[in-house]
Amino acid sequence: MKKCNLRLFYPQKVRKHVFCAFMACIACSMPVSAFTQGSTLSLKKTNVSMYSVMQEVEQQSEYTFFYNDNQVKLSKKVSVNATNASIEQVLDQMFKDSGYTYKIVNNQILVSLAGVEKVAERQQQQTKTIKGCVKDAFGEPIIGASVFEKGVPNNGTVTDLDGNFSLTISGNELQISYIGYLPQILKVKSGVASYNVTLKEDSKTLDEVVVIGYGTQKKVNLTGSVASVSTDEIKDRVQTNVLSAVQGTVPGVTIISRPGSTPSINFRGRGNLGTSAPLYVIDGAIADATVFSNLDPNTIESISFLKDAASSAIYGSRAAYGVVLVTTKGGKTERMNVSYSGYVGVKTPTYLPDVLDSWDYATLLNEAKYNVNPAGGKNQAYTDEEIGWFRDGSKPDYYPNTNWADLVLDKHVLTTQHSLNFSGGTDKVRFFSGVGYVWNDNFMPGVTDDRYNFNINLQSDITKWLTLKTGVKYIRNSSNTKNGTPWMANFVLVPSIMVARQSNGEWGSIAGGKDATQTFMNSNPLRTLSFDNWSKSRTENTMYDLGFDLKPVNNLVISGQLDYKRYEYKSKSYSAEYPAIKHFETGKEIPGTGSSNPNAMTMQWVSNSNLMTTLTAKYDLNLGQHAINFLVGTSYEHYNYERLYSKRTDFVSDGLEDIEQGNNVSKELPDGSGIVESKMLSYFGRLNYSYKNRYLFEANLRADASSRFHKDNRWGWFPSFSAGWRISEESFMKPVDWINNLKLRASYGTLGNINNVGYYDYFELLTSGADYNFNDEAVKGVLEAQITNKTLGWETVALADIGIDADFFGNKLSVTADYYIKNTKDILLGYNVAVETGIWTQPVMNLAKVRNTGFELAATYRDKIGDFSYSISGNIATNNNKIKSLAGSDNMIQNGGDVVRYILKEGEAIGSYYGLKTDGLYTQEEIDAGHYYMYGRKPKAGDIKYVPQREDVEWGSSITDDDRTIIGKDVPDFTYGVNINLQWKNFELSAFGQGVSGTSVAFESEQVFAFMLNSNPRKYHLSRWNEDNPNPNAACPRLYGGTSMDEYNKHFSDYELFDADYFRIKTISLGYMIPQTVVTKWGLSSLKFFVTGENLFTFRADKDMKDFDPESSTGRGLGAYGAKSVAFGVNVSF
Repeated sequence: MKKCNLRLFYPQKVRKHVFCAFMACIACSMPVSAFTQGSTLSLKKTNVSMYSVMQEVEQQSEYTFFYNDNQVKLSKKVSVNATNASIEQVLDQMFKDSGYTYKIVNNQILVSLAGVEKVAERQQQQTKTIKGCVKDAFGEPIIGASVFEKGVPNNGTVTDLDGNFSLTISGNELQISYIGYLPQILKVKSGVASYNVTLKEDSKTLDEVVVIGYGTQKKVNLTGSVASVSTDEIKDRVQTNVLSAVQGTVPGVTIISRPGSTPSINFRGRGNLGTSAPLYVIDGAIADATVFSNLDPNTIESISFLKDAASSAIYGSRAAYGVVLVTTKGGKTERMNVSYSGYVGVKTPTYLPDVLDSWDYATLLNEAKYNVNPAGGKNQAYTDEEIGWFRDGSKPDYYPNTNWADLVLDKHVLTTQHSLNFSGGTDKVRFFSGVGYVWNDNFMPGVTDDRYNFNINLQSDITKWLTLKTGVKYIRNSSNTKNGTPWMANFVLVPSIMVARQSNGEWGSIAGGKDATQTFMNSNPLRTLSFDNWSKSRTENTMYDLGFDLKPVNNLVISGQLDYKRYEYKSKSYSAEYPAIKHFETGKEIPGTGSSNPNAMTMQWVSNSNLMTTLTAKYDLNLGQHAINFLVGTSYEHYNYERLYSKRTDFVSDGLEDIEQGNNVSKELPDGSGIVESKMLSYFGRLNYSYKNRYLFEANLRADASSRFHKDNRWGWFPSFSAGWRISEESFMKPVDWINNLKLRASYGTLGNINNVGYYDYFELLTSGADYNFNDEAVKGVLEAQITNKTLGWETVALADIGIDADFFGNKLSVTADYYIKNTKDILLGYNVAVETGIWTQPVMNLAKVRNTGFELAATYRDKIGDFSYSISGNIATNNNKIKSLAGSDNMIQNGGDVVRYILKEGEAIGSYYGLKTDGLYTQEEIDAGHYYMYGRKPKAGDIKYVPQREDVEWGSSITDDDRTIIGKDVPDFTYGVNINLQWKNFELSAFGQGVSGTSVAFESEQVFAFMLNSNPRKYHLSRWNEDNPNPNAACPRLYGGTSMDEYNKHFSDYELFDADYFRIKTISLGYMIPQTVVTKWGLSSLKFFVTGENLFTFRADKDMKDFDPESSTGRGLGAYGAKSVAFGVNVSF
């Protein structure tokens, strides 16, 4: 039997079909006489709440009460003494002298204020009966809406099952209201007795609840900086990585989603010289980015981002760089609901390297050789006849035109996602369960991956004062590779003049009419694809939680939770032997092209687990206009890590998959293992104070003790304070009716960071991998690899924030703005130790300081015009990052690749590129006038014009490393996002775009300069400097190539930086909701079809190279490709 109470159990948008389907199920499962007048009840209740009697009536019958809690006070005391009485007899006793009356409609009991006498008096005056129907914006009837005569609060009624009402009035205005909707005044016109009323959804944020640390809080009462993302914003995305899906939705949260890489995230700039990752908390349990990224979006209720100290300090040392709080869906007191969401889509690469055809390769190589040695003529590499053979394809075994991406890649691959969820419950037990499946094909043939999700949340009210909760989350990711996988960078490094496969079936041994180099032959992507290599990997993330809520007295809730998270990774890979290539002409094997190592199989197993217990107590105290909330708690964590690996060689067959069938243990990677363990104990508390719901104050304190520090330096204390002033609640703001909500807030606090501290950094560590010399003989021994560091302590972040939250024009416009200052000190920094000490590991100390400042703005405008409703939101965030102190270790140069360099320098940003500044290209006139600088040799026209940074450098002097300076950075000045949602009748159109500005990407030399490592030129190189186009501002300098080892233009400079600013339409979706009248006939609750596109349009600032994804990573960014996709999907619920 299903019991339903409109106020307690129905959502704000009550759907008629849900109720009808529910009632139909009940009607089919009960005797025909269930609703007859013959049903009797027996109750004996003395001086109990009206709510208690209602519950008892619902339990003994199939009747359901409907009422408006703005009018009906359930706490009113009543008495009933009935034995085998009819429903009317029980209700008459219940409502006698209560001030309320009732009406029975079928099996509904509609309760309203009694106004018989006054209504009778008014009916003696001139009266009229007004009828009408109340619906929501979707045309669905609203059941239980209050309809009252304005100015006469005791003359009213509520709408019935179909949203209809009838009320006799003597005035000319009706007031109509319902929870979750804006109240509406209906003016009665002369001669009109029937009206249709549409209530607008109340978008006011006063009752919006936001998830915060260890609880929830009304958004309007927040004094910290918290942003939320709902599941509706990400659930229909083709992007299966949740972290990538929320990219650009929250100001101040920078998510970088590089092709082929795991997305990275930081809050409000890079806070230190190491990891600035936030803390992830899922349903109260500590998790990590892997679990968060792989959650099924359809099981997520909300995601909260805690950005400042006030909101994060309750998590102490884990929250220095923000907190991501995830709440998954739970059950509700309703009939079981079944919903399915799924799509099938096609993915294609966003960008592919636009390599030149082989005849253009030959032409440019001729030019490059001519630039090195003009005396050799303009056809030093290829004759015009050979270039013609490349072009007409008449000699493919010698002069091919090979496009490796076309030969190797699958450019259109499938992706699909399916999610099936079940939810429901009774007054006592509520549940939610979901299963999900994702399958992705890969652009690389033979490579696939899939994901399985399972989630269940169960909550049971054992008694009125005890609730038990439990949940399980299981995520399994699998990847399967059935063949060799070529390195995508070889699509550029192996030129188009290389034969992929000869006409006799042998692998290519000819390139441009000549014998191919060994490097070309061994890097042949098509040949690599044919190898009998394979690999399998599986990752499992499991989270278990068990908790309780205990309410021993009013306003006190004691909660406990036990969480266990386990991560397990298993991989097995096999590298097969492969034969040498046979020369196309001689048929002889070419040395150096076959396997140099025996076949081998590698296995790896990694497991880590985290056991966490949490106990909290919350107490709410209300003293008139004063509201005080207390929270105290403690938690304990125990982390374990284990790793095993093994490698065997010399398998008798490539078909074997058992590693024990290998005949020899690898000498390079023998069997091994590793174990790590750590513990943390914490105490925390929070105090919230509110006066008149207008003046707000909050204080947090957390103390953490970690086993990663010496016992004398183990505890860290992290306080925070915040305050808010709801200016809109002041009396002087009442005349300003266009401002609905205005709040000023400020916060300050300190947070700790433990992410960059090793598990045993304060220990003295020994290593056995040392040789001592005794009597000129090497003797194995033990040496000190790391010295004791008992002073090692917490990195500390001090964060100040001031912000404004506002709603204007009837809550149509909402604005949130924040300015912050974040100072990080005691950052771990390595320092040099004399080699003579024999210490291998560079010791670290708490030395460095970093400062971040920034501004964040988010705004949303929403409105409805007839059947058309829309919302437009946008956000923008700026960040200024500076290194304040390196404790004397200034100008720390770091490798970013073969030539790419970064620098850590006081006063500059983390992620600053360090190289040579340039001023275009030299002209012949400048060379002739002697206006040039040397760099290993005298420059030529078309060479890069490096600009010295030293003072008073004379013409003809040499450029040195001292002329290097900061030439750019890899983090943006600001990020932004735009979200548009349009709805007309049953059609929905949404689009989300995200962009960055003020950042650059640096590529290695072979991707910038043609023929570097014999790399293939790209369309980018057609804009080069040459004698026919002596443009000093050409995108590409003078070409050198072939056997030339000329390095003049290949020093790291801003010529290797490319503008990575972009604006990308991340997703665009068009949906159609089948009309309710149709799906109800089909036995469904709702049905929606949609088509969605991902990364379909990109607007980029780069006008030079053009064929790289602007989200590519620095270095060899062509090693992986981004994806754009189109998918067709359906959402259906039963």
